[in-house]
Amino acid sequence: MTQLVRSPKQIGSVLRRYRRAQNLTQADMARRAGVRQGTVSQVETGLETVKLTTVMELLRALDLEMILQPRTKGSNKDIEDMF
Repeated sequence: MTQLVRSPKQIGSVLRRYRRAQNLTQADMARRAGVRQGTVSQVETGLETVKLTTVMELLRALDLEMILQPRTKGSNKDIEDMF
């Protein structure tokens, strides 16, 4: 399933949803990604200062990939309301 993400909060929500769908705890995901459980929590809550490499490791741990494409019409508020 494709997920539209336009903010750190949204990517955190998507990662949380996929983690839970795989019945993983934050600690399980942290071990897979080689990060601390607290880091997983920070990403899932949308902390804006998380390193891109950390996000990429979490994507890898969930067997996900990122695809970039031109932005569609609509405001951030419209998209945030979806989550």
